[in-house]
Amino acid sequence: MNGPDAVDDASYYLDYEMQVDATRDAVAQLARDVLQYEWADYLRTYPPAGPQTWEHLDSGKPWGRVMPEAWAVGRDEGFDLHFEHYPDPRALERGHLRFELHLEDGVNGDADFSPGTKYATLRERIVDRMVDYVVESGDAPEGDFGVGRTIWSADYRFTAGDTVAYYEALRTALSEHAVFVGVVTEALEAERPTRE
Repeated sequence: MNGPDAVDDASYYLDYEMQVDATRDAVAQLARDVLQYEWADYLRTYPPAGPQTWEHLDSGKPWGRVMPEAWAVGRDEGFDLHFEHYPDPRALERGHLRFELHLEDGVNGDADFSPGTKYATLRERIVDRMVDYVVESGDAPEGDFGVGRTIWSADYRFTAGDTVAYYEALRTALSEHAVFVGVVTEALEAERPTRE
């Protein structure tokens, strides 16, 4: 059964596999060299819709954080609230942007969400206010509530392999989720001790 056709088939499949591997390597390199570094510059040049001023953190890493300046009020209490995305090879290869709202410990690393802790209390307050907003407004973006540090998550599709399409999906996600900025800011400000 082995003959010229079998050799041609094997050669064809070997060439195909080599092309697939080369494409994956090129996409991974593009994500590491371009996507991870340029998303923040793109957002500075083409900011999301709305009145917010945004901070762009962790450029050059396989994750990125974007925070409206209004949430900086939580830093004094050790809260790190931000939107997070993952500009990594897998996202670029699949054309899938994962967008999450995170509450983290801005001082020591992992936040403790055990009942009664300040992180659990703030998380509950944020979720309650977001639920109220979603129910009352009817214009909340699509997404789901998460667990632990992930308060909310949403998924956006874009053209696979296209870095500008990724940046635009991120810009769209921030524009759509800007409706939560005021809600989360109110929850943060309620957490701050009153100063006399």
